[in-house]
Amino acid sequence: MASEDDANKVRQEHGRDLLKMGAHAVGVEEGKNHGQQGWVVVAHVAPGAKVDLPSSFSHSTKGGKVEVPVVVVRSKPYSLE
Repeated sequence: MASEDDANKVRQEHGRDLLKMGAHAVGVEEGKNHGQQGWVVVAHVAPGAKVDLPSSFSHSTKGGKVEVPVVVVRSKPYSLE
């Protein structure tokens, strides 16, 4: 189960990769909001966009490797009005 710190480190390490794969925003949230345990990386993707994102990223800690889940949320990109 990933901690908030684990999820933030994965976001820092792989956030740009997720953006290149089609996400328009990347964040970190508690997994319980998405049916997961611990913390997750949330990739916001435009409705109808076809993307192929990984389901998780591995993160090395002092205690070993931790899998941090990636959750896809469909949302419109933010735009200035």
